[in-house]
Amino acid sequence: MEEQEAIDGLNRPERMASAIGQLPGYMRNDIAELVAEEQMPGSFGDLIKRSVELTATHQEYQGSNVVSMMGRHFTK
Repeated sequence: MEEQEAIDGLNRPERMASAIGQLPGYMRNDIAELVAEEQMPGSFGDLIKRSVELTATHQEYQGSNVVSMMGRHFTK
């Protein structure tokens, strides 16, 4: 895999959400507070905000019969 492909892969909200989802709840809350305001489209803050939103969406479905596309790491 080329270095640029690896960097591009990290710029996906799903990947970032997976990493954020593995953090303790208080850290996820701190990150969510940091990006709660409007973010510039395409910025790192925007990526983090979209990732946090994906994490929150996943948490809503936990314990239901809906299959999450986020991966098993979120259920820890």
